[in-house]
Amino acid sequence: MLHKLPGVFVAGEMLDWEAPTGGYLLQASFATGAAAGRGVLAWLRHS
Repeated sequence: MLHKLPGVFVAGEMLDWEAPTGGYLLQASFATGAAAGRGVLAWLRHS
């Protein structure tokens, strides 16, 4: 969650066209999406 914007959650990965990382950018996007989803659920439970 963004500290300055409570209730706004972000996920994803910055694109770097020069990086030869293959599928790691997608994996990071999926992983941060899952973490953001868990954060939303926890925030809603405590709101």
